[in-house]
Amino acid sequence: MAMTEKQPAPSRPAKYLVCVDHREESRVALRLACMKAKARNASIDLLHVINLGDFQTLGGVAERMREEQTTEAQDLLNSLAEDMRLTYGITPGTVLREGNIGDVILNMANEDPQTIIIYLGIAQQSSSRGTLAAWLAGQLGSKLFIPLLMVPGNLTDQQLESLV
Repeated sequence: MAMTEKQPAPSRPAKYLVCVDHREESRVALRLACMKAKARNASIDLLHVINLGDFQTLGGVAERMREEQTTEAQDLLNSLAEDMRLTYGITPGTVLREGNIGDVILNMANEDPQTIIIYLGIAQQSSSRGTLAAWLAGQLGSKLFIPLLMVPGNLTDQQLESLV
């Protein structure tokens, strides 16, 4: 029986998943991801998650609130995408999902084999995002199979550039 040489896997473009919301910390993480993507010719997906828990106890008002949050989230994604095009020449993919934010991030990261890193902006002070970052970090090695980069929201543009 003849042995065959294993062919190298075709290279695939790298993709960064950036979790965004209205906080400045997510914009700092996005700036770093854009700088790195531009330097490495990678693509970016922006992810915003609407937490379904916000709607569970409100009955008939819930659907109206969901519609408002969806509109605000889509406006945010469109605005960030436009800023990326103008500032960095990058046209990102935009993803709006509903659910538990940690589970959605894990699913997004694991369902796309091109995604090689997750960017998450974190606040200098402890907050609910600190809990999310700690939970995601706890998933490394068991459910999350790519790096999670937690970007401090207080980094300056000069500090971000030094990380590229």
